[in-house]
Amino acid sequence: MREHNEEQVIYLSSPVIETLALFSSLIQVKNDFLTEEREQLEEAYQNNFAVVQLKKLPDYSVYNLFNLLIPIPHFSSVELFAESLKRMAPGKFLYYFWGEDVPVEIVTKLWESPKTIWELDSNYYWQTDEVKAIYEQWLPVLQGFKNELAELLVNISKTAVFHAMWQEREPLMEASIRELQQLSMPSLSLAQYVMGKTFKRTSLYKMYYFIPSYCMTPARIRIFNESVCMVIYGCANALSNERESSEELAIRLKALADPNRLLILRLLSVKKEYGAKLAEYIGLTTATISHHLDILKKAGLVKEEKIGTIKYFAVDKEQITEMMQSLQHLIGK
Repeated sequence: MREHNEEQVIYLSSPVIETLALFSSLIQVKNDFLTEEREQLEEAYQNNFAVVQLKKLPDYSVYNLFNLLIPIPHFSSVELFAESLKRMAPGKFLYYFWGEDVPVEIVTKLWESPKTIWELDSNYYWQTDEVKAIYEQWLPVLQGFKNELAELLVNISKTAVFHAMWQEREPLMEASIRELQQLSMPSLSLAQYVMGKTFKRTSLYKMYYFIPSYCMTPARIRIFNESVCMVIYGCANALSNERESSEELAIRLKALADPNRLLILRLLSVKKEYGAKLAEYIGLTTATISHHLDILKKAGLVKEEKIGTIKYFAVDKEQITEMMQSLQHLIGK
């Protein structure tokens, strides 16, 4: 931990985070790093009440569970986290589960009378009738869901699967922490670097948490309110490598963001061709085609070959394949 201008910055690896992330993999498969562990846990817990209920909610809901780390900052003990979760009032659970975005009075009204969701504005997490119906059915079983979830997290943390994974991967998480600590960046800039984007909503945070997670890979999530900013990021891939690859990928995707360049690639995927012929096919001037080809060449998507005095172009299929694989890897399959 370090302090700067009354700001606390904490780096840690957390069995609580790993347990939540491993549980999340049962709901929403996002990586190839946990295949064996996930299959073993699915066999044991696929019919668990908490798993079944969470699968009924919208896809993003599994990550809402991490919002509970704001009111329950127990990072080193799954048992303490679970005990606090059991004691938490259902209304408070809902308030934090929805990221403090839904006013307390609306949360209270929903908890007391789930049917009132049909009377509320559709500006929150229930923007369609389908989602409203899902929450109307889920709210009455919330207390049972909360308690079953707490029990399940403890059970997962005690499995041989979890212990083996933790012992093997904790050094990787600690190495990731050391890597971040070596970066001389302001806390907010570091958080944006790890997340790979500039935040639209920020505050004068008093506390920053940076928490690597093997089980979270490749996902990255930010949990925050007015005083706390918590960044949890998959660490099975090096952050620097992902940032570099994302910048390269962005250049290539930008090169594709034009209908004429897509048509050029389509034609060049069939056979190599020269600029004047492409201009004739597409109905553009040769100068315009040359401009598009130059962009595609710089992005590494087309190859140039000179035959005699004429320059011919063809799609670089290996680079196209690599680009698609990089996109899949970056966002998760």
